[in-house]
Amino acid sequence: MRAVAVLLVVALVAVAGCASSAPPRPAARPFDHVNRLAVVVSGESTFTVLADSAEPGRTFDEILKWGFWGSAASLLRPVAELVHRGVNWLLEIDRTSDAKVDLGDVAPRTVVTAAFVRALEASGRFEEIRTYGREPVGEDRRRADAIVRITVPTWGLLRVREGDPDLVSAFADVRAEVVVPVSGVTLWTDNQDVTDGERLPLRSFTGDREFTRQQLLGVLERAGQRLASELLYARGADR
Repeated sequence: MRAVAVLLVVALVAVAGCASSAPPRPAARPFDHVNRLAVVVSGESTFTVLADSAEPGRTFDEILKWGFWGSAASLLRPVAELVHRGVNWLLEIDRTSDAKVDLGDVAPRTVVTAAFVRALEASGRFEEIRTYGREPVGEDRRRADAIVRITVPTWGLLRVREGDPDLVSAFADVRAEVVVPVSGVTLWTDNQDVTDGERLPLRSFTGDREFTRQQLLGVLERAGQRLASELLYARGADR
């Protein structure tokens, strides 16, 4: 009986050792079951011309050096700042309006989304990718493993160097979000601020409609491709 008991103890210890040495089962990962995507073009897009403005406080300090303002200086400072900001605002509106004349029918969200989808399809990583102009409902929503929302909050021209003339480049601020349709859980988000490498005077954009169109289309397409690359990287790293 003692021999049998010893054998049982040895057997139990061996089984316990095998169980403890067995590798743990891998936990479920966010992209494990994401094979069908619904890509949604969403949000509002604002065209703008971004440029650094002179500091109003610094400008007013230069005036104060003249010395004859006396005690009125502290009272004038808020007024000077408001006037300075107003002038900058008017200049900004004027520049934006000039550039807008030559934009044509460019739809930034559509361009970014199309480039994004083409890059994903070329990768072959997903079984199905469908594009929608609004949130999918019904069967379209049920068939998607994840919904990708693409937004382009701002795009336009960015001053990249001060001088005479100032040099500007086309830019696009784009964002993407991947969510699970049923639960609403966010699987992945990404923001990309893409600026074209070519630097040109503003008049290059305001004077040639087709050139402006091509520059803006190029930076929007690169922004869509970059979002796709980041999503593919996240999916590959996750797996």
